[in-house]
Amino acid sequence: MTFTDLPANWLTLPLTDPDLAANVVDLYVSQGDRRRGVLSALLCDADTRFLAAIHLDLPEEGPLTSPKSCAKALAPLIPALQLRPGGALLLALGRPRPDPASDHDWTQAALQTCRAASIRLLAFYLATPGRLQRAPLPAPHTDPVAAVG
Repeated sequence: MTFTDLPANWLTLPLTDPDLAANVVDLYVSQGDRRRGVLSALLCDADTRFLAAIHLDLPEEGPLTSPKSCAKALAPLIPALQLRPGGALLLALGRPRPDPASDHDWTQAALQTCRAASIRLLAFYLATPGRLQRAPLPAPHTDPVAAVG
């Protein structure tokens, strides 16, 4: 999967399709971003179509892994995302090489941060120069009482 596989009308398609979403992440998280270290946020509208990409450079000493650090990195985006109810977010951690323990911590931190801010996280990707991987996320919580009512 690469950004060269994107269909001409990709901007009109929802990024809930994992293959399409991966190709869009590949387009926006460049090889240079991956070597340097970046947290990329791909903002989507209520229909999960792409709106914009924002790249947050990570500290040179390496990405911080705590939920508090992830929340701090995403803090400037959260108010804007909350102003557009129903919007969604794709996140991608670009880094020079995989680090399974840190990758897991980042995934969990992103999930916790988005849940705390009531922002729908569509997916979290780990992007290294040679690989793009979608991290597993738990299914969204549903309230059985609300679903019945």
